[in-house]
Amino acid sequence: MTKPKLWLLLIGIAASLQVRATIEDYYPYKVMPSSSNYGNTGILEIPNARMMPEASLRFNFSSSFPNEFTSLTASPFNWLEASYRYVEIKNRLYGPASYSGNQSLKDKGFDIKVLIRNETYIFPSVALGLRDIAGTGLFSAEYIVSSKRIRNLDLTLGLGWGDLGRDNNISNPLIQLNDSYRERKFDALGQGGTFDYKKWFSGETAIFGGIEYDLPRKGLRLKLEYDTTRPDMERIFKTGNRTPLEVTSRLNFGISYSLSENFTISSSFERGTQFRVSFNLMGNFLNDTIKKPRPKTVQKLNQDQQRNILDDNDLLYRSLNLSLRNESIYIQAATLKDNEIDVAVASSRFYNLTRPIGRTARIVAALAPDQVNKINIHAMNGDFEVANVSFGKEYFEKSDQGSLSTAELLKLTQIESNSDDPLFKRATFMPKVTFPEFSWNMSPGLKHQIGGPEGFYLGQLYWQTDTTIKLRRNLALYTSFGINIYDTFKDLNNPSQSAIPKVRSDIQEYLSHGKNNIKRMQLQYFAAPYKDIFTRLDIGYLEEMFGGLGGEILYRPFNKKFAIGMSIHKVKQRAYNQLLSFKEYSNTTGHVGLYMDHPYQIRSQLLAGKYLAGDKGITLDLSRRFNSGFTLGVFATKTNLSAEEFGEGSFDKGFYISVPTKLFYSDFRSGNISFGLHPLTKDGGAMLNKHNALISILGDSNANSLIRDWDEILK
Repeated sequence: MTKPKLWLLLIGIAASLQVRATIEDYYPYKVMPSSSNYGNTGILEIPNARMMPEASLRFNFSSSFPNEFTSLTASPFNWLEASYRYVEIKNRLYGPASYSGNQSLKDKGFDIKVLIRNETYIFPSVALGLRDIAGTGLFSAEYIVSSKRIRNLDLTLGLGWGDLGRDNNISNPLIQLNDSYRERKFDALGQGGTFDYKKWFSGETAIFGGIEYDLPRKGLRLKLEYDTTRPDMERIFKTGNRTPLEVTSRLNFGISYSLSENFTISSSFERGTQFRVSFNLMGNFLNDTIKKPRPKTVQKLNQDQQRNILDDNDLLYRSLNLSLRNESIYIQAATLKDNEIDVAVASSRFYNLTRPIGRTARIVAALAPDQVNKINIHAMNGDFEVANVSFGKEYFEKSDQGSLSTAELLKLTQIESNSDDPLFKRATFMPKVTFPEFSWNMSPGLKHQIGGPEGFYLGQLYWQTDTTIKLRRNLALYTSFGINIYDTFKDLNNPSQSAIPKVRSDIQEYLSHGKNNIKRMQLQYFAAPYKDIFTRLDIGYLEEMFGGLGGEILYRPFNKKFAIGMSIHKVKQRAYNQLLSFKEYSNTTGHVGLYMDHPYQIRSQLLAGKYLAGDKGITLDLSRRFNSGFTLGVFATKTNLSAEEFGEGSFDKGFYISVPTKLFYSDFRSGNISFGLHPLTKDGGAMLNKHNALISILGDSNANSLIRDWDEILK
């Protein structure tokens, strides 16, 4: 065979291999690693070293006898998964029949898994995980696990401790480091809330493993694992025994079927005796994948129209007002000078500041006279002027036409803030506003209590009406009313036993007596007396449990990545019916706060001060906000209360998730779907719920936030 023919043959083989490698692109969707019974990515009872993509959220439900798992798993990074899980243990009662009837035991836990090493062509991926951190210990385990993919086969091998090590088929290798790893102290099933790190990776140890095989043409994943949790072994607690289960096989078999990229159903046969059914719903919120409307077309003025504008500036202001309204952007003030124009705008349509700034600049560039060569856009949030962005008109038009990149435009743009001298105080044109202004919003709402002794879920469906009466700039009355539609709160029967002031633990009383309530009736005044300094004063019924008066001050240097705030309120506890009356308890609460933006879109909040129950301490909040606006966060509070005084949980902690509504619509939305959870409602570390807190208004308005979202300036 001649050399040219040989080369053609090799090229043909390479091309065919490439086509073969990408044939999965033609399948309806890709089969992905799925959820374990516990919620994190795994096989069935055992984990693997696979992770969800960052900015993912997965809800998982898995039911068998006796354990039924309901979990929520989030991935703030590609290398980290965190799961919060409820377990119904059907063969044990919650408590005495006089206390909880025949309700089965409920257990909750928090798990994390960290990717230590990414998979390569030769080496497997490796992950380390902790199960049931700071929980009751019922399912506590630690593990290090590896996974290696060979075509459609995914192999997993790991080493487990705690619940995963009960097969005890290998001696603990960590004993070579320290003899303290030889025994694991299985304490009585406790209330949880403490990090018993001394037990981690100690005691019985077992090798576990599994195999998964993908059938992408069918959307199936087959699973086989060697289960080392040994549910047939008795484990004794103060509150009763962990009942041994019948086990005839250590091998568990399962199959998962991907109905779509977001929804998977699964079934398995475990322990040789029990079937399990599961489903999980997953979404990735890294990017906004739904196309949004482009900026509207604006006709550039001809020479006659420009001369008319120079003779009568009001023609320009009216044209700007009309064109901006078509984009749901509202002009607050404007001034036309010889060669520049200033325009202040506000909009509740867009999720960030850059889109309304860019769309305003585009309209101004089309309607301004030719001699204008500088466009100054003053962005407002509420009644605060938060940023001033100055474009060269020629540069902006070139960028809008595609001959200048947004990165180049940023270098040619001046970004600053003059919060103490807003344009609306000195502008030539200001739209006429008649005060008082009235606005309202109505929507259904949910209240609930999860995991209590009376029932796993007790809730209320109600109708919420929010109103705002704006009396003048910077002064408004905010109210929120709730009207009951349906509830199951009549079953609540677990009064607080707290030894400290019951500032939150009387939640059942507020839920059962305040079904039709005044959630909030609050007068607020805002001001920006000095550059980068903002204040807010409020008085009234501040939240569902407290009323009072107070205020806060925030220093937000525009060109820095931090802010410092302080708040103080004199409060009195509201009556259980949440109407107009109060209880006897009152206190003064307040905090000093440091807010910082860190690399990788991480934001921290550190608060120190006095809480509602009079205890003193600090709260740390860590969150990651992705470019889409999707936010994942955790928080913890530690005060001068002892673990005994605080009660179950030992200290206050929780997590929250915020998903922008714009991610679900083909048009713009500025709101969020938010979900937060305290595992327990306790009095220690309880803070006043603030409406329109300054950091919530101004936190995403500094120069760093504008630069972060700059890619949207022309969208």
